[in-house]
Amino acid sequence: MRNKRAKRHLDFEVTKARGTVMKSRQGNKWSSAGRPAGMLAVAMACVVPAGARAQSSVTLYGVIDTFVTNIHASGKPSVTRMDSSGLWASRWGVRGTEELGGGYKTTFALENGFNSNDGSQADANRFLNRQAWVGIASDRYGEIRLGRQNSPQWVMNGRIDAFYAATQASGWNNFYGGSVRVDNAIGYLSPVVDGFKFYGLYARGAVSGGSILPQDQGNQNYHVSLEYERGPLYIGTNYENIRNETLKFTMKRATLGGSYKFGDHWQVYLAADDEKASDDSTHTNLLAASFAYSFSVASRFALGYAYLRDHVSGSGHGNASQIGAMYSYALSKATTIYATYAYLDQQGTRSNLVLSGAAVVESAARIASTPGGSINGVALGLVHFF
Repeated sequence: MRNKRAKRHLDFEVTKARGTVMKSRQGNKWSSAGRPAGMLAVAMACVVPAGARAQSSVTLYGVIDTFVTNIHASGKPSVTRMDSSGLWASRWGVRGTEELGGGYKTTFALENGFNSNDGSQADANRFLNRQAWVGIASDRYGEIRLGRQNSPQWVMNGRIDAFYAATQASGWNNFYGGSVRVDNAIGYLSPVVDGFKFYGLYARGAVSGGSILPQDQGNQNYHVSLEYERGPLYIGTNYENIRNETLKFTMKRATLGGSYKFGDHWQVYLAADDEKASDDSTHTNLLAASFAYSFSVASRFALGYAYLRDHVSGSGHGNASQIGAMYSYALSKATTIYATYAYLDQQGTRSNLVLSGAAVVESAARIASTPGGSINGVALGLVHFF
């Protein structure tokens, strides 16, 4: 987002995660007290001469999402706790652009995830655990990105589920086992052409960060998605091929989903996912159907059902189903409260399922289901965008 007014001080255009401008902090003095040293260093690095700023834009943004939940798994005592990242993953980030001329611009994004309930890092092993990439973009030819970035599948997930693939209420969120972000990646995002948009991503080397060792040279990731949106209709499809040379197998995943909006109030979502290992050791199928009803711009209700067929060779199956409901109310453009209910029924012989607060940020003290058992949970949360 570009700030067209020349100023003597660096402007941080504070935006909502979806890109809506909320307000602009002008000439603020940022203190290092109570803020990560890395955050201050990034902000200081953004200070450039006034002439260069005329063609550049830097945006500081973030989300704080904290909720209280009560979860009860059959055969276990119920647990009440505070947690982070229910509806949105708590995060802060810096993104920006620089105009290069001729319709081209440099783009970048640096994003850190944290747990708002206790202030800890979402990923103890890396600071910029969510995104760290730089790219070149053109309105005519699209954008190329280099670095750690969101997978095409994860970008699409929020469009094919009434719960935005988040909260305990989303069976798609709780059952989905695909990629979220990819290291050492080269990504290409096409411009929108007649409603179609393509996103391709390739990564070679280490499966999950670190140096590319000789034994990792065969590891490869292919991710491609094609989306179509026209009026009330959205359709998305994605394919992933992830090769692990160390374990000598390849995981293949195909996803198809979409949504349709009826007037100003109703929206229906359908999604299907199939994942299979090349050695037939695992095979999962996931189906989900959900809908949302908007009482007003601020008030929204969602209800959904998901079914998981999960087979692991030698370990039986972990089939499960879930129903969930969510109500959210926007107190302002930047603050929303939400409440969820979820009931998960595990019909299989394996115990491996939980009600997840968010697929993006892992939380401690999850309560797992028991074979043939169930879990139910309620949550009440507050999220603020800055």
